[in-house]
Amino acid sequence: MGMFRWLASCLLVLAANSAAAMVLPDIEDLQPDQIKPWFAGGFTLDSQISSPGYRLVYRNGEVQGAVFYSHQITPIPAYSGTPIATLIAIDTRAAIIGLKIVQHEEPILVVGVKEEDLKRFTDQYINLFALDKVRVDASNRAGYVGIDGISSATITAMVLNRSIMVSAKKVSQALGWPSHVEALAATPQEALTEADRWKERLTPWLDRLPTVITVTLALGLLLFILFFQDWLVRRPKLYGIVRISYMMFTVVFIGYVFSAQLSIVNILAFIQTLRYGFTWDTLMLDPAIFLIWSFIAVSILLWGRGVFCGWLCPFGAIQDLIHEASLKLKIPTFEFPDTVHQRLWAIKYFILIALVGISLDSFSTAATMAEVEPFKTVLTMGFAREWGYVTYAATLLFISIFNSKFFCKYLCALGAGLSILGRFRVFDWMRRRNECGKPCQACATLCQNGAIKPTGEIIESECHFCLECQVAYFDDHMCPPLVEKRKRRERREQARNRPAVVKIIESSPDS
Repeated sequence: MGMFRWLASCLLVLAANSAAAMVLPDIEDLQPDQIKPWFAGGFTLDSQISSPGYRLVYRNGEVQGAVFYSHQITPIPAYSGTPIATLIAIDTRAAIIGLKIVQHEEPILVVGVKEEDLKRFTDQYINLFALDKVRVDASNRAGYVGIDGISSATITAMVLNRSIMVSAKKVSQALGWPSHVEALAATPQEALTEADRWKERLTPWLDRLPTVITVTLALGLLLFILFFQDWLVRRPKLYGIVRISYMMFTVVFIGYVFSAQLSIVNILAFIQTLRYGFTWDTLMLDPAIFLIWSFIAVSILLWGRGVFCGWLCPFGAIQDLIHEASLKLKIPTFEFPDTVHQRLWAIKYFILIALVGISLDSFSTAATMAEVEPFKTVLTMGFAREWGYVTYAATLLFISIFNSKFFCKYLCALGAGLSILGRFRVFDWMRRRNECGKPCQACATLCQNGAIKPTGEIIESECHFCLECQVAYFDDHMCPPLVEKRKRRERREQARNRPAVVKIIESSPDS
């Protein structure tokens, strides 16, 4: 408990001492040279700023268009928790004639997306109209203009799209400029009701309805497993099938199909969101991540951090499956001595503190440092990265052959963060006996995370809730106290049956 109080105090001090926010560009400071490629020579930039935050561009006394920053008109926090500053220019037709991302702290854009890929995405908006209904990856939907997303940056692309199009719509309507879409039929953003806004937050959920259904069913199954764990672990063969199957689902669907691997960046982004103003908009853009985060928020109060780490983390599941295969192949494994093992635990907490502190000053720097997580390399980008990232990730997976979940135990800052939150759990679901640890060490031997003390107590902050110890708890061939009871019961049954056999022999006519 002392260590966790110390860690919590460190995080609070870091948050309190960081009052500085990222300084975003202001339309007031915009210089003509910045928009020169978008307007013909001889133009002038109006010094007056008009509501909702644009400046007009003139040529020979006639209005040529307007320029504005999306974050000053529609400040939607992106994946980093801060808005993306995008400079936009529209002409008098309300057509977008220029667009450039000028500042951001998006982790996937900092490390992972090439500049040419980002430019290819933004170039798609040129010659689109402000009142067009533009959606990312929705080319087959009637009434919508579909644009290609940014590979491995779905949420960021969706945030960019909404920020760009809503800002352009507000400016064009404020100016009364026409569009090939009927302007009078368009509803001003300010007039939208709360119900309308929730409908907008839900256009990604409807587009990805199969994902929503699949993730909901999977989380429902996991909830059933957790609530009825005693029933499941009494059936070791069924438990083994369920466990391996769920791990495979987590890797294939949550990890690769839905790209919903959570990261320490998610926690850092949430902290940033609280600093800049909480909004549901960004959180709800990716249904799979939103559903998983919501599930974790509830489960962490009931079961601690272990539900995510043991069942819903794709990278953790990959390590689990690799280690299970190595055990089947009887490959020798190794574990650190208990004193070394417990000291190595601390590494992930120091990484967590460092990342939180850095993110409060510069989220983009923290996102770069967060590459200590191999999640992006293995899952988001499928090893299609520079050799250094690939070598690092492959080394961690190779180590998991011999030492189960090495990264999770010693290096995972996300696990460290969830461990701190898990200290507030309400119930203790793990069954233990008086004999556990005194002298029985069967469960401690089984625990691949080393989360059981020599004295028998489960270290909840390090437990991944795999339920292996609970399988042993009910197995009278694995749990020494139950083994002894079973043997005594069998001896009593043999003793009761022996006199009857003797009596039959004595009463036999041939005796």
